[in-house]
Formats: sequence, C-alpha cells, structure tokens
Amino acid sequence: MSDSPRVAVVTGSARGIGAATAQRLAAEGFAVAVLDLEVPAAKTTVDAIESCGGRALAVGADVSDPDQVSAAVDRISTELGAPTVLVNNAGVTRDNLLFKMTLDDWGSVVNVHLPGSFLMTKAVQKYMVDARFGRIVNISSTSALGNRGQSNYSTEGRPAGLHQDARHRARQVRCDRELHRARLHRQ
Repeated sequence: MSDSPRVAVVTGSARGIGAATAQRLAAEGFAVAVLDLEVPAAKTTVDAIESCGGRALAVGADVSDPDQVSAAVDRISTELGAPTVLVNNAGVTRDNLLFKMTLDDWGSVVNVHLPGSFLMTKAVQKYMVDARFGRIVNISSTSALGNRGQSNYSTEGRPAGLHQDARHRARQVRCDRELHRARLHRQ
C-alpha cells in the first residue's frame, strides 16, 4: 500500500451506526467519505473525525439516484482518492401496517436499500478492480427478518444475492491478479 490511506465510503453516516462506523474506520487510518442525503448532516461526523486527526469528506447524495451516486463517487475519488472500501449502511423506515402503507412509503424504503446498495457497489467496484483490493460491507438488521408494520423493510433485507455477488467479484479480482502474475512469470 502507498503512503496515502485507503479510502472508505460509508453511506448513511450522518448519525447512528453509520457515523460510528465512519469514525471507527478513520481511527483505523482510513480517509472516509461520509455520505448522507445532505452535506450539513454529514458535516457533524466529518467534524468528529477531523477533531481526532482523521481525514474525511462530507458528501451529499441520494443513493437511490444513479446520477447523484455517480457524481458523489467521482467527487470522492478526486478529493480523497480511489474508494476501495464501501459500507452500504444507508437506510430509511416508513413503518406502517401493510393495508395502511402507501406505494411511496414502500418504494422509498426498497429504493434506498436495494438499488441504493447496488448503485453504490457498482460505482466503487471499478476502483476496487483497478486497485486489486476492495471490501464491501452490507449492513442489515434483525428487523429484516420481519416485524409487524415493516413489510417494506423486511422485504428488502439486504438480500443474500448482493452479498453473493460481492463475494463473486472478490474472487474474480483475486483470479485476475493470479492470472496476471502467471502471465508475467511466463514472459
């Protein structure tokens, strides 16, 4: 690894588990992109990281919007460096009994959790492949197993398919690296 720190992106990190995760990664030496819907909310976490000597950047983006995700990851790459660690933590709840739940409430939860995780993973993957290193952590909750009034939340539950795809991509990067080494040894 070079002298510059690895860059981690933590979505939904203005407060709660995301903020604690961002601060922990910074304490471990990562430069951290604190990504949340609004920059002012993310700035509180950035201030906490910087007050302890860490390096962080507040980034505002809706993870369910492809254009915002692309712009956010481009900015992170330019200002902090290539992101090689991603923590998909962003989440929303719109709890209600199913017969009272609106389609907008259903959609807002599912879109942040599913397409949001997909879009963020897709956006940072190219940097991980280039660096031949990457880690993706998908945060979930036991509520994803099902609670009354949370059918939208438990439906998305950070599905195993995304986890399996992340594992497959990691294996692919390792295999590509080994193939590259084998080619170099044959020359």
